[in-house]
Amino acid sequence: MDGTGDARMRFDHVSIAVKSIDRAYEFFAKYFPIKLRNARSIDEQVSGSFYWQDFHLGGFIVELIEDPPGKPGFVTRFIDKHGEGMHHLSIETDNLDAIVARLKAGGVRVVDEQKYESGAATAFISPRSAFGALIQFWHTPNWEQAHPKPAPDGLAHFDHVSLAVKDINAAYDFFTRYFPGTKIGHAPHLSNSQGNFALGHLEVAGFKLEFIASPPHQTDNDFVGKFIARYGEGMHHISIDLKDFDATCERLKRDGVRVVDERRNWRGERQYFISPQSAFGVLIQIWDGQG
Repeated sequence: MDGTGDARMRFDHVSIAVKSIDRAYEFFAKYFPIKLRNARSIDEQVSGSFYWQDFHLGGFIVELIEDPPGKPGFVTRFIDKHGEGMHHLSIETDNLDAIVARLKAGGVRVVDEQKYESGAATAFISPRSAFGALIQFWHTPNWEQAHPKPAPDGLAHFDHVSLAVKDINAAYDFFTRYFPGTKIGHAPHLSNSQGNFALGHLEVAGFKLEFIASPPHQTDNDFVGKFIARYGEGMHHISIDLKDFDATCERLKRDGVRVVDERRNWRGERQYFISPQSAFGVLIQIWDGQG
């Protein structure tokens, strides 16, 4: 938990918009050591009703969301526009009012504010203000009663969520300004592996966010620039260290799951990616990091 001026924050989850929670959950349960946190439930927010279900994965929480059958809503609209994939990041706080006041005073667009009889409340930073990322704040009345997490099992570690941005320094300025307590994990720098992208890390609300951008020079493989040209700035991939690295890769390939970009980085560390075509719109980076 981080002290953030008038409010405390802690990262809670990344949410994935899918057409079928059952199918998406089956995929993650088949290839990753996950533990169910909350069974499928229906919720009602300003943006409409939706089903959700979440699970623990490597010390972090992943949420799946879908619209009720026959009742297309904000999840369907998102999928129609962007396809299945990462929808928002969610952060818990003990003082939502202070956070919203600070954001609005700085001209940041805040949307879908809602309060509940329980004392809980929510509000979102619009992607227009946050480099393409929709960021939810969830006010937790009983802050000290944190959700229990499973004990680390050494099988997986959810390392970070990566955002593709045009200007890493501008993203740093935004997060350090409106998320007090943010720490620079790694200053922006050129990738040592291929030199075809720039990257940096921030620790925001106790969680690692990676920012990637086009390099300052022209390159034939500017994958970040191509991503932004097609989709705009926003969430690019999630990164997971996996103990069962080789066996999982073999199982994925055997089952016809598309595995791409198998390689070693400049330090000799191995990685591969699960294509978003096979993983409900989510590009998943897998590192051999738990061995």
